Amino acid sequence: MTAKIIISAVNPEETRMGIVENGRLMEYVVERNNSAQLVGSIFLGRVCNVVRGIQAAFIDIGLDKNAFLYLGDKTGITEGQRVLVEITKDARGSKGPTATLDISLAGRYAALLPEANYTGISRKITDSAERSRLKKIADEVTNGAAGAVMRTNAAGMPEEVLRADLQQLMADWQIIQARAKLARSPQVLHRELDISVRIVRDYLNACIDEVVVDSPAVYGRLQELLQNIAESRSCKLLLHDKQTDIFSYYRLSDDVASISDRRIDLPSGGYLVIDYTEAMTVIDVNSGHFSGRENLAETVMQINREAADEIARQLRLRDIGGIIVVDFIDMDKKEYREEIMERLQQALRADKMKPCVQDMTVLNLVEITRKKARQNLSAVLYAPCPVCQGSGRVQSQETVGLEIKRRLRTLLAKPCAPRSILIMVSPWLAEWLNHKVIRQWEKELNCTLAVTAEPRLQLETFSLLDNTGVDK
Repeated sequence: MTAKIIISAVNPEETRMGIVENGRLMEYVVERNNSAQLVGSIFLGRVCNVVRGIQAAFIDIGLDKNAFLYLGDKTGITEGQRVLVEITKDARGSKGPTATLDISLAGRYAALLPEANYTGISRKITDSAERSRLKKIADEVTNGAAGAVMRTNAAGMPEEVLRADLQQLMADWQIIQARAKLARSPQVLHRELDISVRIVRDYLNACIDEVVVDSPAVYGRLQELLQNIAESRSCKLLLHDKQTDIFSYYRLSDDVASISDRRIDLPSGGYLVIDYTEAMTVIDVNSGHFSGRENLAETVMQINREAADEIARQLRLRDIGGIIVVDFIDMDKKEYREEIMERLQQALRADKMKPCVQDMTVLNLVEITRKKARQNLSAVLYAPCPVCQGSGRVQSQETVGLEIKRRLRTLLAKPCAPRSILIMVSPWLAEWLNHKVIRQWEKELNCTLAVTAEPRLQLETFSLLDNTGVDK
């Protein structure tokens, strides 16, 4: 597999990042200056309100929305108290960010847990000797003053590299503590690295061949970062200095544009339909026009195989979190269902959010849960439709037409009501009214009606004007 990281930071208002594997865009992250990610940032906050009924508190961290802090069994948190919290989830919609009292500082090879007293090792490191080596190094550096988790990237790294990473994190924590003693709440004490540095730190691995960036300033920062990453020696850092947009240059514009598509076509002719609700995301697998070359069972299996791979990609690409329910095409045999489940789980292993897959039901439904950390990509890229308010639907022409008719009936029933009325609507609705109902309405309501198309009107909006031009 060939893979590269593409970073566009040429516009100061926005940074875009893409993970490309075998020429396909697998992940896409956008961060704007007015809504920069807070996850990993540490604040000195003030407790505004403690709600025992939900075992939570709301913390003023100096932003528009207070942070939500789940307390669980923790006691001793009172209103007005100063607390040190770390943001674990960005604000979403009407909800403020989510915070925790369990502080952690992320490094390249380790995460420091200042309030803990244990050492954890990534589950992906299975070699017992290597796990023992990493634990010994972490225990010696922390020396009981803090806990630590050794990340997957730590496997096989020289001892001096790991010690330096942990020592830097401990020094950072000492600085945060010193700032907390002197600062007034609310105040930010520590911010995560900017997205370009953060992405390279967290995503760089042996499979990444190139990191391409279009900003000279970011290129310089990444040069410095890569000098301190041992496994970066086989990775090329390239500066994209062409006038063409970096995503267009690498032919990824169509992949970016498809992020908003409800329908995703599969190679065989089948397709996925992705629908979002408040509670969950629903993905439906459809056969389309694909009939296969063998029998029905083989046709179904081919589509479901492709769907499993594409679903894993779409979860990463769109950064879909929460509960996801997948409706695969019905499979009668147990071995067929097991094959698709194994394929789906295999495809999801590359996802850093570590999705959890439940067993397939008898109705061929699969439930996936995926961690929500940063703001949903769709919330950054898209705004709710002013007509349908984000539902993806507008009222039909007939529905709007009947509302107009009800308004006309009410208007004409008034004393001294005008008998000639101009109906001003969108072109979409004007054509339907003129061809379908206007003449019939005139007879039924005993009036004269005229319809005019106004392109500036939204689809569902209309005005009723009398002969004086007054909106009724």
